[in-house]
Amino acid sequence: MKQIIALIILVFVFFGCTQRQTVQLKMPNKQNTFAKPAKTTPVKEDKITVVQELEPIDIVESDNKGKIIKEEPIEYEVAPIIEGDKIENQKISAPKGSSENEIENKIEIDTTKVKMKVAFLYPSNLVSKYAKSSINTVSGYLSHQDSDYELVVIDTENESASRIDSAFQEVKKSNIKNVIALFTPNAVGTLNNVVSGDLKVYLPLIEKKEVSSSNSSLIFGSISYDEQVKKLINYSSGNNVMFYQDSYLSLKLKKSYESVVSDTRLKKEISKHENNFKGIVTGSGLANSTLFLNTDIVKTSLILSQLRSYDVYPKAILSTQLSYDPLLMTLTQDKDRDKLIVANSIDVVDKELRDEIATSGGNIVYEWVDYSTLVGINYLYYGKNSSLVPTKIENNQAMYNPRLFRSTEFGFSEIK
Repeated sequence: MKQIIALIILVFVFFGCTQRQTVQLKMPNKQNTFAKPAKTTPVKEDKITVVQELEPIDIVESDNKGKIIKEEPIEYEVAPIIEGDKIENQKISAPKGSSENEIENKIEIDTTKVKMKVAFLYPSNLVSKYAKSSINTVSGYLSHQDSDYELVVIDTENESASRIDSAFQEVKKSNIKNVIALFTPNAVGTLNNVVSGDLKVYLPLIEKKEVSSSNSSLIFGSISYDEQVKKLINYSSGNNVMFYQDSYLSLKLKKSYESVVSDTRLKKEISKHENNFKGIVTGSGLANSTLFLNTDIVKTSLILSQLRSYDVYPKAILSTQLSYDPLLMTLTQDKDRDKLIVANSIDVVDKELRDEIATSGGNIVYEWVDYSTLVGINYLYYGKNSSLVPTKIENNQAMYNPRLFRSTEFGFSEIK
């Protein structure tokens, strides 16, 4: 009897397990299989869904009446597409109901990502002080524009004709049409010969009137010290005295000063290693004079502090862009700067742009070479003037508007 019962149970278990074998467990990353039915209905492939899953979908919104409104793309003013540039970030639009041919032929270019190719040239033996910050200004500007850009930096070391020619050969080989070059006026003769008509070359350190003739492809970006001196001289009471140094920029300032001010009683060179400022401030007849300081920020600060230390009080102390520097407030006391008036040609730009460039390492608030570089890259980017930067370029020269400032405990305050 026990054997019969065991046999019945065994048969029951066998048939029960056979039925369970037709059930497939759904496992992760494993394709499930099912027995095919005797008759199958063909399933149409949903090609539209496939396209919608793979292609970007336009964002739409509905109004209160239930009507679908397609949001129009924002139009941006962008740099012209230069022959040879790669056009990237292309989007294929697949509107509902479009044929495959229509989809293939309809290509929309994301114009906010047009590639900008620019070369930055500089002679390190002459202008290394300005180069790094200017390069950072270019990078910060292009990053702010959310631009896909290629920046090629070339150090010519000096301004010899062979070095400059070699640099521009490299520019042409790289198919670059826009150039920013930190050359001095001594290089203009060579630039006239090597710069071809298909290039645009912006020169932050040169003023157009400094050269006798120029290639039409050259754009000049230096601020006008003559215009600054003309504004400052309105505060002169006569008895003019001018201090300067033996440096490229200081000698340039001296030349501008002499072209505007003809009745100067004393012009004194301040040596680079000068440390006897007592003799300078007490022995130059500065009481009740109008003192022009065409000196660097450290020398200017020392002179200002020593004037008050030895109770020598000029009627006015005037200085150009060199003294528009927050370091002045650190190196001097408020009373040292009572008579000081400073000229500045740097204009105010959008805060977000200013912050982006500052993050990149540029300084367009106080460094005029960086600001001039900004004027140039903005002009090259758009191929014309734009509202993003107030300073405009006219007849291949950046046109600055010099303003006058007094220093305060907290910074500079414009004289209205």
